[in-house]
Formats: sequence, C-alpha cells, structure tokens
Amino acid sequence: MPLYAIIPPMPQPFISCLTAMVTATFLGGCQSNPTASPAMTSPTVKPALQADQPLEESQALLNGMVFDQVWAIIRDTHPDPAINKVQWNETRLQFRDRAVAATDAEMFRTVLRDMLQTLGESHFAIIPNSVSGSPGAVGGWSGITVQVLGGDVIVTRVAEKSPAAIAGIKTGWKLISSDGDAIDPIIKEFGPPRTSLERLAREQAVSAFIGGRPGMSPKYLFVDSNAQEHEIFITFDDPPGELVKMGNLPPFAAESKWCWLSEDEIKSIGGDPSKTGRIGYLSFSIWMTALSATIDDALNTFRTADGIVIDLRGNPGGLGLMATGVAGHFLQEPTSLGTMRGRDMKIDFRTNPRTVDRTGNSIGVFTGPVAILIDGHTGSTSEIFAAGLLDVKRAQPFGQTTAGAALPATTHNLQNGDVLLHAIGDFRTPSGNMVEGIGVSQQIGTPPTRGDYTSSPDCELRDALQWIAHERSENLSEVKNR
Repeated sequence: MPLYAIIPPMPQPFISCLTAMVTATFLGGCQSNPTASPAMTSPTVKPALQADQPLEESQALLNGMVFDQVWAIIRDTHPDPAINKVQWNETRLQFRDRAVAATDAEMFRTVLRDMLQTLGESHFAIIPNSVSGSPGAVGGWSGITVQVLGGDVIVTRVAEKSPAAIAGIKTGWKLISSDGDAIDPIIKEFGPPRTSLERLAREQAVSAFIGGRPGMSPKYLFVDSNAQEHEIFITFDDPPGELVKMGNLPPFAAESKWCWLSEDEIKSIGGDPSKTGRIGYLSFSIWMTALSATIDDALNTFRTADGIVIDLRGNPGGLGLMATGVAGHFLQEPTSLGTMRGRDMKIDFRTNPRTVDRTGNSIGVFTGPVAILIDGHTGSTSEIFAAGLLDVKRAQPFGQTTAGAALPATTHNLQNGDVLLHAIGDFRTPSGNMVEGIGVSQQIGTPPTRGDYTSSPDCELRDALQWIAHERSENLSEVKNR
C-alpha cells in the first residue's frame, strides 16, 4: 500500500495522495475516508433511483448525481479557493447536460475527465470501477517490478534472491498473462493516460494484477525479446524487512540495504571502477523512522566515497519531513527542497545539515556526485527528495519518470462505483516547478528502453555510474587546470 507525502498533523486533516487501489488516509489520524464528507455533498438533493424507472431515466439520474458529487468535492477541497468565484460554476453549466446525456459509462467518464481538464492541472483523475475495485498487493512478495513501456508490460527489475529470481524471470521480458488472464484488457481499459495520476493508477492496477499472498504460486506467461514464450510459476514469499506500523494503517515492510559496490559489481553492469572510484550504494523501501538510523549510518560512512547512489525505485513515500534530514547529508547550509501549500497550511521542506555523526564527531557533508535511481513506482516523499535535490543542482535522477504523486490528496468513492482522485494541496520546488501530475524525470541522457532492460542486469544503476564517472573526470580536469 503506497503512502504519499505523509506530514505531521495540520490544523485540519491533510490526506495522503492514494491511488484507486488503496483507501485514503488522514494524516495524524490515518482514518479511512471512503466517501465525501458532509461538506462535500452535491449542491442539490437528488431523489433516489427507483427500481421501476426506465433504464435511460435511471442512468441519466445517476449521471447527474455523480456529476454533482464530483463538482462539489472539487469546489470544497481545491487548494485554490478562487476557482469558486466564476470558473467552477461556469464549468458546471458547461458540462452537466453532457454528463446527464451520456449513454454509457465510458462516455460519462470522458465528460468528467474533460471537466477536470479545465482546471489546467494534471493531478485530478477518474478511475474506472472495473480497476478501482481490483485487489491491491495482498501481502505476498515476488521481487518482480513491471512497468508499462510503449503499451507493453515489461519486467524492469528482479530483486536478488527473490522468488522471481529463483523462478528464472529476466528483465526485459514482456508480461502476457497471469493464471490465464490476459493483461491487455487492463491496459486498454485505461487507454493512454492523460495525467500522471492516471498513469500511476494504471501501474498500480498492473501491480495488483500480478500480486498474490504468501504461499500462492500463480502461473505467468512472458515473452522474451526473441519472441520465445516462458510459462513460469512464482511462489510468493513474505515481504523482506521489518514490519512497521503507523496509526491504524496495516503494517509495512520496511527494508534498507547499504554497501560499497565491489569492482566486479561495477564491471558486471557496464561500469569502469577506475573511473567511478569508490561507490556507496543505499536503498530503502519506505520513508519511516524505523529506517532512519540505518540510513544515517550509511551516509555517514559514505563521506569518503567518490560517488553515492540512492536507490528509490519502488519507494512510494512515507514521512515527508524525513527527506529534509536525509538531504542534509549533502547540503552544507539549510536549503529548501520546496514548499507545500493548501488552503490553510504552508510547509517549507528545509534541510537540516548533518555535519556531525551520532557520537558528535565533525564529518562535514558529502560533496561528491549523488545519483538517485527512480521508476514509475517512486512516489511522494521520494519525489520531493529527488526533485528538491535536482532543483538545487545537488543530485541527478536516473530511470523511468516517477509517479507524479507528491501532493496531499485523497480518493472518494463515487455513487456509480468509480473513484475520484483529487489534490487538496500544492507542492513546488524552490524554482517553482511542480512534481504532482508530472513526476521527476531523468535529465542526463534518456530513460532505459526495453532493449536496455534486456541487455543489462541493472541499466538505471549503469547509467548512474557512467554519470558519476563523467562528473569525477570533469572535477579532476578542473583541479588540474587551476
């Protein structure tokens, strides 16, 4: 279950941005919020549907009720209250008749999406009930990461010693089906995503499609780059890491790993150890305080590194303000990573320089190159961290564009079974760049393709190491020319 930009309790309940596969959670209370609050009811009371009504009349009545529900929710929660003066009222007049007249569910969703598009923002979405009701990951761990690339579901990562690795699955393979059910209908159901949130919801639906409980052994059909089919059973295991809990949310598996990359490891993915130097590698699965000490120990140890790689692939976020402490290992002065604003709140994500270790010894901050590995499942706090450090020119991201889900937001179940995702806040980097609805993207070179995943055991790490080698070379040249 992903968490997005969890922050300390605010004067009113701020809600983490969730996909359609999970319930909304109040920050500080972590309560379920499946339906609109009384303040978000429709502008007019509509009569209940009658069983003996003609089908067309019942559909039109339901369409009107759902349209009014969506319109009122945005009216009451949009971070900019100014939309209520003219724009949003005019939008209701413009689209309501079209919505009521829609003759099928997809036509109706299109009208709602067109209405949301008038906001000029990309962090609002309508998620179809056929996928919003899909079960999320149900506790099992396979160690496989898939992402939609060019309309195909491609294996982009296989964790070491995971059930997927043991089963023989390789990166670059295309997923065809799970237990005989084809994946294509899910991809077609979403169509080309118009927003980052729709893209994220599609990725989550795909992840749910291949999920399972510990002990389950579903059969998957893959096709490799040579068009060879592979039928493989994966036996799900318990997630690795320590189970941690926050509020009344289910336990999360929090795992961290850090090490010095060996010369053989660097060579195996296409790097040159003589150019990269000593590389410190840190990965962690979620931003939770249970991992803080381990993260700090790793980054304190890496003060002597020639480059640091922070692997946030698959990290969906967590405690937002943890990002300011971790970023403090790389910035000598207090520096803003960005600002989050809502109707009644403002939070400056300002870093806390980490110039001493836990025993009080002065160690300064790390000044070498920092690479951050990302993918389509990297969300929220991870995005704030990556976007902020990129904005202040202190790190570079490598991998697929992140989820674009950095805002406090919520989901609401609509009366027709669909789900509305809508933001109730705004986050901007110091330069004013948005992350929500856009995500963080690779700036050096281009994101990996299916061919890269086929040819390299870890192409994101490969590209990061090549960049670190280039930065070291540039720095050495500058020193020689002084």
